Amino acid sequence: MSEIQIPTDPEQYAELVSRLLASHGFTVTRPPEGSRSHTLEIERDGNRLAVLLKNHKAKCNVAQIEKFTDFLESPGAERFQAGWMISASGFSKPALTHIETSHVKRLNLWSQVGSRIQRTYPPSDGALAEQQPQPRTSRQMYFGIFTCKGGVGKTTIAAHLAGAFALMGYDVVLLDLDPEKNLRKLFMQGPDDEAPSLYVPSRTKGQPGSTITVLNHDEWEPSQYREMQIVICDCSPVLEQNPAGLVERFDYCVVPTTLTPLGIAKNADVITRTFRHIRQMNDHAALFALINGYDPSEAVAKKNEKLLQHLARHLSAYIQTDPLCRFIHPDDAVIRFSTTLQYWGFHLIDGTKPQLAFSEQRGKSHPRTDFLKLADYLEDHTAIEELRRQER
Repeated sequence: MSEIQIPTDPEQYAELVSRLLASHGFTVTRPPEGSRSHTLEIERDGNRLAVLLKNHKAKCNVAQIEKFTDFLESPGAERFQAGWMISASGFSKPALTHIETSHVKRLNLWSQVGSRIQRTYPPSDGALAEQQPQPRTSRQMYFGIFTCKGGVGKTTIAAHLAGAFALMGYDVVLLDLDPEKNLRKLFMQGPDDEAPSLYVPSRTKGQPGSTITVLNHDEWEPSQYREMQIVICDCSPVLEQNPAGLVERFDYCVVPTTLTPLGIAKNADVITRTFRHIRQMNDHAALFALINGYDPSEAVAKKNEKLLQHLARHLSAYIQTDPLCRFIHPDDAVIRFSTTLQYWGFHLIDGTKPQLAFSEQRGKSHPRTDFLKLADYLEDHTAIEELRRQER
């Protein structure tokens, strides 16, 4: 297979792909001027397709795929039989998991491989095993989920971030550091269950699923769980009660907050104090503030924007002093309000088996998408920061 240089300029990349598609019998045209939904329109055998090109160094993420699928479902897109998304760098694991678990129709994902364009989704026969996640690193990755005040969803976020990684094929350990032990209760298979856990079936038929194992801190011994690459800690709200030796291991720390006037008034200073506390024990973790329970409706868009600006101002003084600290804007990653998350844990009341709040409503699961997008954002952001540290 001959190798070619992928242009960094989007226009030059569009010309390159246009030539490749034309060589396969497609008629290639450009969309109407000013169109931002897709890059090319192609036609062959009476079928018209919308094509979106991405030639970024980073892999395509959940948000980019979600935006393109929204376009394909929008009025006016019916003239296309399908949509193609072609990436010069491929697609992230959360992105592939999102598209496969969402069962999106009329969408194909393609990756540039030298001078060829190779289909990534739907996978061709015999290619399913190639999509199973490979170890991201030779060591375990640690996540700490902290609280700024009670009721912001710390335990829910810890559990469902674990669920997102499990959907991607990773076995996950959830460490319950909160004295209330709500995490253990929510994963117990019965009142006498001393080893809470959850099995997450594989998205690929014929492949084994993944496990989520809930442990107390005194049960955790890394050498005994070497196959577990992801360790997510539901931290104690009393910062000093979190074991210093464990906090030192954290690669990612997430502090959720609600986007309400009272929530910001109560939480903004506490988030900053939490960041400072973590940094006293850990100089390498990436720190993030995350919005939980977000209402994305147009009716509150102006209020949301003012609240976001207010919160960002409160956090900016610390963030400017810490290059590894970020306030995650909802456009990049956010946990939207949903009734499935609001009522997660109802199995404790009705006696059913524990499950994640990833069930579909009208063919979609906003919590599943949101947590896959969060995993994508965390991984992309910290990878960029690692490259910057290496360059320095």
